[in-house]
Amino acid sequence: MEADERRTGRAVAHRPSTEPTVPPSRPAPAPAPARLAARLQRAHAIADLRRQAARRLPKAVFDFIDGGAEDERTLRDNVEAFDAWMLMPRVGIDVATRDLSRPVLGYRASLPIMMAPTGLAGFFWPDGEVAGARAAARAGIPYCLSTNSVGSIEHVAEGAPEGERWFQLYFLRDREWMEALLRRAAAARYRVLCLTVDLAVQGRRERDLRNAFTMPLKPRLSTALDLARRPGWLAGAARSRLGFGNFQIGGGAAGSGFTSVAQHVASLFDPSANWDDIARIRGLWRGPMALKGLLHPADAERAVALGIEAVIVSNHGGRQLDDVPAAITALPDVAAAVAGRAEVILDGGVRRGTDVIKALALGATACSLGRPFLWGLSAGGTAGVSRAIEIVRGELDNAMTLLGTPTLDAITRDHVRARRGGGG
Repeated sequence: MEADERRTGRAVAHRPSTEPTVPPSRPAPAPAPARLAARLQRAHAIADLRRQAARRLPKAVFDFIDGGAEDERTLRDNVEAFDAWMLMPRVGIDVATRDLSRPVLGYRASLPIMMAPTGLAGFFWPDGEVAGARAAARAGIPYCLSTNSVGSIEHVAEGAPEGERWFQLYFLRDREWMEALLRRAAAARYRVLCLTVDLAVQGRRERDLRNAFTMPLKPRLSTALDLARRPGWLAGAARSRLGFGNFQIGGGAAGSGFTSVAQHVASLFDPSANWDDIARIRGLWRGPMALKGLLHPADAERAVALGIEAVIVSNHGGRQLDDVPAAITALPDVAAAVAGRAEVILDGGVRRGTDVIKALALGATACSLGRPFLWGLSAGGTAGVSRAIEIVRGELDNAMTLLGTPTLDAITRDHVRARRGGGG
């Protein structure tokens, strides 16, 4: 129990009485779901969920979510670059009702957001991929499952059969296994394929190197005390079957024992993949397809020429090559190059509903949430992810009202202004 809860408890637990009755007993503790719900309701911003996640997770695990490559400049820029843009409201517009929904690759999403593909979600909360998919389905937004998930394609589909599911794929050295993943995703009714192309090799994530982060987590003497202080996470990890679930079915080459994510990537992923390989995957997948990991407008144009329906402007959350442009900085040029021929999804740095508005004004169809999803998940499972979505929904609705935009289509470039010395 947190200090403020203890203070509140002492203030209201017992009122003085003049009658000589039996001393009242202390109230029974609230059930765990009620305590969790109360804690999540005290999260009024995504930053609050981040703090709650940091309190529950071991430091090495939290750093895996929170960290970036090398000096983490791009990680910081992803968030701070939104500050280069100001919102310009209009008045005299009827905003008594607002419509926050939007079609995203043919699916009518209740919000212009989606759950980004994030590896190892089941490491942060038991059955984390299912928890996230359920929260997304309840909210009416897409959920994208990572190749590097703990729960397999089939397990997540069975655990969260409703809602809009996408599958994210990396290029693998074993092309037969890669094509098998495509067939499994199609059979499990994942509607959209998200092909990620910015992981030829894993970036140098120095927090993970210093923490000797492995999957599963390999205890060390230096981390024993930290682990002992996280009994909730430890209990969940003990109940979970941890591993790279999509590589542990039918004799896949997942390996066994402790492994770093970098070792996993180096052993299985293919740095030789090129545009011919991308075109081949486009030909194999029969549904809508998004290409994730683009920053250069020329790459976006090439994706559109291949018939790819969406490009995801992303630097992998600042976790790959450091010192590349922030996603929001690259967005306007990519949107101009695509020129309406494909949808554009902004991935990276979104922490507020106002960030979503800025991205839409600069040409995005929607935004994806990576770390906010994982912070919410780590703080409270399905309920935590739902709380993250609620926070963004509330901020977006409030900002649209004050901006004078009753619909998402009403948000235009005219609603943003570059700060002095920033923007574009």
